[in-house]
Amino acid sequence: MIGINMINIKRIKAKFISFVFLAALVISLGSIPGMAAEVNKSELMAQVFDAAEADLGGIGPEDTLIITDIGSPAESYVFLDDFYSEFYDRDLQYTKNLLTVQNSRNSPLWFAFFDKFSGNCTYIEVSYENESEVSYQVTENIDFCMLSKSPESRAAWNEKVNETVFDGREFAILTISNAWATGELDYELMQCLELHNHFCPGISSGYVLANWIEENYPLKKGVSYTVFSCPNWCKEDVFVKRWDATPGKGGVWVSSLTDEELEKIGNSTAGIFVVTDKNTETMKAVVLGFDFDIVRAECGAKADDPAWVSKYLMDLWLMDKENWDTEGLISVISVVDIDADTLNEMKQANTNPYIVLGLLNPTEIINPSKNGIYGVGNWTNESKPGQKA
Repeated sequence: MIGINMINIKRIKAKFISFVFLAALVISLGSIPGMAAEVNKSELMAQVFDAAEADLGGIGPEDTLIITDIGSPAESYVFLDDFYSEFYDRDLQYTKNLLTVQNSRNSPLWFAFFDKFSGNCTYIEVSYENESEVSYQVTENIDFCMLSKSPESRAAWNEKVNETVFDGREFAILTISNAWATGELDYELMQCLELHNHFCPGISSGYVLANWIEENYPLKKGVSYTVFSCPNWCKEDVFVKRWDATPGKGGVWVSSLTDEELEKIGNSTAGIFVVTDKNTETMKAVVLGFDFDIVRAECGAKADDPAWVSKYLMDLWLMDKENWDTEGLISVISVVDIDADTLNEMKQANTNPYIVLGLLNPTEIINPSKNGIYGVGNWTNESKPGQKA
């Protein structure tokens, strides 16, 4: 009996030591930076959705748009599965109720839940480095008609913008949400907004230009576009998304023009679209202009409107496809037949593609950075890019 009791005591001691060791291990793991977030991360997305539902009174496929940068901030991808689980549990649809915008790796992880019937928007930021939690939450009414209807309401929203109630994302969230609420925001345009991460007349103009090119030079099999976005503005992100015209693959080349160059080319220059058709073995450089003055005159914006009012009204006007054929909105400055050598010349550093096409004379353009004739070398009328001396 004594021998049996001694064996039992030894077993109890062993179990107790194992328990103490396990408890110490759990405590030590919890003290390691990041472990708490790892343990609690599965609950964080549920907290985000519950918080938005509490503020908005519900989330549903008919009334809710969610804008978020999840997946862009560093290591935020660990929440993607849980986010989509919460998303689909509420019968929301990827193409109708979600806009996942691109952001920099060092940006915060944020969510904006917009209810189109009330105009309320709940903005949430989360912390997940040391402890997973909702770190900031605010709900504001961003119904554009309400905010813009009077000098007082405009001043009140301007104050909110100055306070950065949405952490500096007020313009992006307001314009995207209100455009979506109209029911007229194309999904293909929404895809461009994902890359650009806000809605502005620059991106809208790019969308109109892209559609014009596709209508007049159809993007069928064997056809490709090379874009010289010169001058550059927000429109370039449309071409990257819509045509896979990335700089890395040589699809888009971006540079600026001086005021003098813009004036000499004329017609509100928008850029050069090189259409390569392998079927017909042709290559055309299509030079287009885009007139923002027409948009400003037609959209209903007033000279003293705040930027968030005038830009949104311009976006609304450009969203309406019936306006795309407005005379003078898009102009054809020139169409030039070129070859592969000319295209390659247009791509070279310190070369102005408009000079290569013969639309600018280098001897007439002064480059302030060079204090002399435009570009590099001793060019003359007889010897310039695109010509042999």
